[in-house]
Amino acid sequence: MVVTTLANVISIFLNGMNRIHVQVRYGQFKEHLEVCERLNELARSRGWVESTFWVATVGTGNEVIIETDYPDLATFQREGDAFSSDPEAMQLLRSTTGLIVEGSGRSELLESAPTLA
Repeated sequence: MVVTTLANVISIFLNGMNRIHVQVRYGQFKEHLEVCERLNELARSRGWVESTFWVATVGTGNEVIIETDYPDLATFQREGDAFSSDPEAMQLLRSTTGLIVEGSGRSELLESAPTLA
């Protein structure tokens, strides 16, 4: 469970944000975070946006929230396409399949609120 404050809400609306939630199998948490860090190293070497890893203080046990702030939706799409066609990135991603609870993943894509007339 994430506690939402006004500062969190303002941050969400000023920046594009992608969040992926997964539940890690018990006993596999360290291994999962190591793969996440390796994915960040790869992102850094490719010039892609890096992610931040979060856990909820209360809520679903062993849930990891992977948060990536993109400057815009075009960057999200471009980097997503590059990631999907990168053999090393996909190999790392596929290595997590035995570490997470099948069916537990969900994603969110938040964008800045529009300016209304």
